[in-house]
Amino acid sequence: MSTKVEPTSVNCGDCNAILNERSDFNPLQRQPCYNCGSVKRHFSVGIEETLGVHLMIGAKAKHPKQRPFLEQKIGDDLHKKSNTWMSLERVIDRAKNWYKEIIVNPKTGEIIHKIEEPLSDHTDHGSAKKRK
Repeated sequence: MSTKVEPTSVNCGDCNAILNERSDFNPLQRQPCYNCGSVKRHFSVGIEETLGVHLMIGAKAKHPKQRPFLEQKIGDDLHKKSNTWMSLERVIDRAKNWYKEIIVNPKTGEIIHKIEEPLSDHTDHGSAKKRK
């Protein structure tokens, strides 16, 4: 998220006449308003906000009262090592004994991590790690 704040106009505080004056001008050195003679000022400020949205979609296919035979995630994921948002695609297909995970930096297109292998070979990762 980023914020941009810019003064947009300076007006007389009494008669609202538009004044050709900087908003950061020293108040003790103000010239009186050309219309009414007041040294009061009204400042208008524009604020612009940019918000980033990250999405992740996940799906599971399973038979009643059984472990999912297919799990899939695709979308944005915060890469913990670099603290950067990456694109993630992960498929755990127990029915076909297949594991696939691809992590790509969306800004550069660089593949950070790619693995496709039989699920039975995918050990010592994530929840399958051996506990100390």
